[in-house]
Amino acid sequence: MTKSISHAWFESLCGRLAMPSSSRGSNANQINSVDGIPAASRIIGEGEMADLIRGFDWSGTPLGPEETWSDTLITTVNLLLASRHPMFLWWGPELIQFYNDGYRPSIRADKHPSAVGQRGPACWPEIWPIIGPQIDAVMGFGKSSWNTNQLVPINRNGKLEEVYWTYGYSPVRDKDGAVQGTLVVCSETTEQVVSERRLRALLNLSADSSRHDGFQESQPLLPFARTVVSRLDEDPEDIPFATLYFFMQGEVVQVGSTSGAGPATRPEDWPLKQVIEEQVPSLIEDLRQRFGEIVCRPWPEPLTRAYVLPLRMAGTVLQSAMVFGISPRLPFDDRYQTFFQLVGSRIAGLLQDEVHQLEIAQAAKRFRSLAEADPFGMVIGDLRGRLRYMNPALLNVLGYSEEDVSSGTLRWDSLTSPEYAEADARAIQQLRTSGRCEVYEKVYLAKDGRRIPILIGASTLEMAGGNPEVAAFVTDLTPLKTAEEALRNANDELEKKVAERTAALEAEISDRKRAETILRELTGRLLRTQDDERRRMARELHDHAGQTLVALGINLALLQDAAQGKSPNIVKLAAESQQLSDDLSKEIRTLSYLLHPPLLDEVGLESALRWYVEGFSKRSKIDIDLELPEDFGRLPRDLELLVFRVVQECLTNIHRHSGSPSARIHLARSEDAVQFEISDQGKGISAERLREMKAARAGVGVRGMEERVRQFDGTLQITSRPEGTRVEVKLPLSNAKL
Repeated sequence: MTKSISHAWFESLCGRLAMPSSSRGSNANQINSVDGIPAASRIIGEGEMADLIRGFDWSGTPLGPEETWSDTLITTVNLLLASRHPMFLWWGPELIQFYNDGYRPSIRADKHPSAVGQRGPACWPEIWPIIGPQIDAVMGFGKSSWNTNQLVPINRNGKLEEVYWTYGYSPVRDKDGAVQGTLVVCSETTEQVVSERRLRALLNLSADSSRHDGFQESQPLLPFARTVVSRLDEDPEDIPFATLYFFMQGEVVQVGSTSGAGPATRPEDWPLKQVIEEQVPSLIEDLRQRFGEIVCRPWPEPLTRAYVLPLRMAGTVLQSAMVFGISPRLPFDDRYQTFFQLVGSRIAGLLQDEVHQLEIAQAAKRFRSLAEADPFGMVIGDLRGRLRYMNPALLNVLGYSEEDVSSGTLRWDSLTSPEYAEADARAIQQLRTSGRCEVYEKVYLAKDGRRIPILIGASTLEMAGGNPEVAAFVTDLTPLKTAEEALRNANDELEKKVAERTAALEAEISDRKRAETILRELTGRLLRTQDDERRRMARELHDHAGQTLVALGINLALLQDAAQGKSPNIVKLAAESQQLSDDLSKEIRTLSYLLHPPLLDEVGLESALRWYVEGFSKRSKIDIDLELPEDFGRLPRDLELLVFRVVQECLTNIHRHSGSPSARIHLARSEDAVQFEISDQGKGISAERLREMKAARAGVGVRGMEERVRQFDGTLQITSRPEGTRVEVKLPLSNAKL
């Protein structure tokens, strides 16, 4: 459908629908060939609106008599009357109104026929804030507009009604192109919009089917009912308020309501008992007398009527009814009543299903309680051998768990000793033909292999899916005293074996402890010897090699001074040799400090660590965060050396293997222990590689750190993930001497 009427289109019509009288013939009283209308009337067409416009006294309007109208106006009015589609016309600055038979049903008796020839603002004060700006845009600027399913409430049937339209406003221009009027091509879509909205409300009334999967306990009925009713809040246009009532133990009880119900929820204010007993709906038309003004969203008008509807729930003893508020802006017609009845039927169906589900859940709960309390065995499965349930009594006898049954790995045939296969086959055949089998004896195999003699009988249970299940009842025939004697003998034998094995293990453990003690002592000596050798080598490098390099540097400096001005080559070589001597002196001093830093003996662990971390960070380009308490203090000499060596080994491993750009060292001290942690953000260590590192020979890598820590009764824990590695060490101070 087009949104505007072009000037050229009107020009083409003018020649046919609005020819001047001179062109139509000289006889003014000649009968026009179109519809038999006298030639003196330029309004063509039949129908209520054509007759009304021809017979209207236009001389009392700003348009004047019909014979003075412009050809453009005549053409537009004739076009409007000839169309079966609803059309409306505002003409001139006063916006004088015309409309056709297609539009007539939408306007009703409130404005018809008075709207013909009336000024637009005077006829439509209730909607002028909506349509006025659109008409001004057409008349002032020739700007067309189009609206789809637009809410434009109008006064009809004696009240302001919720009405929806799809319409377009187009300019009507004269032969000079000036806008003379606004043509409206429209369709009322109220029924479509309201029907779609009501369908959404019905679809929104649903229950959560996942609540009833398996034998899960259903929620109580009242909270469920409140939840269902609360969903009606999403359609306040059709259901301003709704309240659900149950008839329980001779009394009507309010169960749930929407947010707009307000004071209209008391059961005694409604004819509920009568409606429930007679099962006939009731229309209440005196809400104001009952409750005063009840205003519900989205409209400001108070509600005047309500609809009381009984809910029919076959197969249950529950009786119920609902009260619906009726929208003040909708006619309460058959479609509206049908919608309320559909809502009531849907809620009744949900409540009925919920009651049934509650009954099923309660029955399942009672069955499970009885089965669990039954001192005899009970098992449920199917004829193909699968087991679905086994009560605790039988689980205890056979030694299985509920997980064994629910996993599906446990079957009838796996419980039965092979020699009873023929007896089982006969029982299955009897179950298929008659639904039950004769009681017979057999042996069940327990999970631990014990043979449990039983007496068993079974019958089929009809299921909804058509696949019957089998319920079997089992009695343990093993005499109690025989079972007690067998258990006693088994316990004696078991205790004997445990004692023998315990003695063997104790001897083995004693030998291992002895060997571990010797190995630990040897490892301690080796580590101490290693540290002493490092200390000696560091001293030798510092004292002897360092002094020799100093003397060499002095001689090279003297040689350089002596060769000045005599031999530039000798001066250059002497300078380069002196530089090499200085570099070598620095390297030897660094190596000496790494072997055994003198700061460790002279001022303690804190200074030695800070010196080592600073130098290591410069050499490796790894950013190291050292967290050391200010009051850390001194530790025993061997303990300080241990902490230093572990930190040294960890940082070396980080530099060589982790690829981490940073590391963190955190030390803490309490009254009875020293704890420290070294961590990085590298690639981590795989579990297999970590085991290989721990298995290395003593004094090397991780194994060496563990041996050092063990010498002080400490613990070393390595945790590694793909995002980094953390080494945690805890050393007791109880045996240390300051």
